[in-house]
Amino acid sequence: MRFIETKKLNDYIESVDSIFADQSLRSVYSKIENLNTASLQGFSIEGDREFLRELSFVLNVIISIVYHPHISNKREEVVIRIEQAQHIDEEAFRLIMSDSSLWKQHGAKMVPEEVYHYQHIDEIRIYENRFIGLLISIIDKELAKFQSFYLSKLPTLYMADVTLDDPAVGEIISEIDRLRRKSQFLMNTRFYKEVTKGKPISRKVQPTNILVKDRLYCYCYRFYRKFVRYEDVSDARRDLRTYYFIHLLQEIKKHGYYLSPPTCAEDENRLLFEGLNFFVEIIPAENENLEMTVSWRKDKRAECARHLLVFAPNSGERLTPGEIAGKYGEYKTVDFISLWELTASRGELIKESVPEAALISHWLESKTSAAFADRKIYEKYCPVCRGKDVEGDGDGHICHTCGSEYTFTEVGSRDMVWFKRIGVQNKLSPT
Repeated sequence: MRFIETKKLNDYIESVDSIFADQSLRSVYSKIENLNTASLQGFSIEGDREFLRELSFVLNVIISIVYHPHISNKREEVVIRIEQAQHIDEEAFRLIMSDSSLWKQHGAKMVPEEVYHYQHIDEIRIYENRFIGLLISIIDKELAKFQSFYLSKLPTLYMADVTLDDPAVGEIISEIDRLRRKSQFLMNTRFYKEVTKGKPISRKVQPTNILVKDRLYCYCYRFYRKFVRYEDVSDARRDLRTYYFIHLLQEIKKHGYYLSPPTCAEDENRLLFEGLNFFVEIIPAENENLEMTVSWRKDKRAECARHLLVFAPNSGERLTPGEIAGKYGEYKTVDFISLWELTASRGELIKESVPEAALISHWLESKTSAAFADRKIYEKYCPVCRGKDVEGDGDGHICHTCGSEYTFTEVGSRDMVWFKRIGVQNKLSPT
């Protein structure tokens, strides 16, 4: 996520934090209608222009620091040959007189061949400069996110109802390019290369005297504290899960589900919903994920389908087939959701460029999809892609063309198909 989005997310979580503190999930659900679910996408060119102006000023401040950084003057004791020493101070002379290993006999005289010498070294890799190096890296990555974001908004010939001579997006892309050149310049300086050697400092930056009292360093530190809200990506995932969890509960209510009454004390933290066709259970899973279990309400024989939603602060996360099998093999589907898009586990795009509520609504509908169907024909042909490579086992069927998985059940005198997994659209066979 961009700085602006993480700031909005952090502010939103702080505003609803009291709702989740020491309360059961059922209590949270009872208050869900009263919670504000304003969109965090907040696409605003003017707001981004203002942020980029501040970013430009920060980069100018950093350039001033790079040319005149704070340094640490370190005094180091060394042994050198006597002809290399331009002068010997009193302390070094006392050490020479007490160390016989430095003296050699020349005829009748003892003469020192080597002497103690104190050299002063300017050390640039102090903590505060390493922080500036970290900030340069963060700003460059942030500008790359802005660049990618606005390029996705750039009008093209095949977009409906747009003109290619609207300068708004083009102007802001030009400004991002200009700032990116500055950040790249800073990353090529000797200062940056020196202070970023070795292990980077923690993102939990400590407020030292220089960071608090020096005017230039202090401005950079205040900027960092204002916009870099998440030192740990797991914190961002957890807050993103809370945000979408609220959206999901509101969408479940809109879709006509009602909360099953509790049967025991443990049910206070169990969200089991009943709808027209399905039982749906929502479970906040480990590792900041969200699990949803769906089962067919009218057929006790039907097994449940477990789905996992993984929260991705940065769009475009990918998994290899081995990672999917190793980490999430027990789930029918594993999807990734960010503020801007919904993707399948291997990176196939499912939905993008719609508000967050629409993203989570699409995810819910794709896991609770059912339709009346001609069982005889769809036991042979996939109802999603029309592919013929369908393997059936009793009521369960798998399409090896698009990856869909579905099962049949009877509703009255008619057959209905329930989709446990819907294949990705880019694998559909042609008509």
